[in-house]
Amino acid sequence: MVWRGKNVRQEVEGLLLALERQAREAVGLAERAQRDMGDDRFASFGDFRRKVEEVRALVALTEDRLRAYVGEKLDDLRAEFERLDLLLTIMLVKATRNYFATMKDDQVLPIGARELFEPELRNAEETRAKLAQPRFAGQVPESALADLDEITALISRIVARAPSLPDFSDAPAAPKPVRRLPTLGRPIRM
Repeated sequence: MVWRGKNVRQEVEGLLLALERQAREAVGLAERAQRDMGDDRFASFGDFRRKVEEVRALVALTEDRLRAYVGEKLDDLRAEFERLDLLLTIMLVKATRNYFATMKDDQVLPIGARELFEPELRNAEETRAKLAQPRFAGQVPESALADLDEITALISRIVARAPSLPDFSDAPAAPKPVRRLPTLGRPIRM
């Protein structure tokens, strides 16, 4: 694919602005989810997670655009992207930690809470792997790594007591129909 320098620069600048806007919206949704949790409502956590996934998709798109165009003209945007990516990752880690830290030990959890929160364990591990990349060496504050440890511990504790969705697949199979042959007096199984 061939990129024109001017268009790529404008596109990447637009993506960086969109990243900032999406991250602000994600933090706002995290705060709303925290407030709603006090009323035992968890739907807004799903909104927060969807917004975080949008931010992650936008990060991947921006990274792809920057990788596709090799040239010194975008070095300043690459540096800005890496700075913004680290900042957004740390901000989303803190928002997630704040959400789970405010959950009370006796919080009423809805059916399916286990399925809602288990993916967060995987996300925490992916974030830890991302922050361990060489491009972030020496830039990641210890507090962010401590927050990730806390998130893992909190979610594990919540998942252990959370009800899961009912599983109806373990029900015994219905008996096979019995048919009597007209010439035989005994039933046979089909």
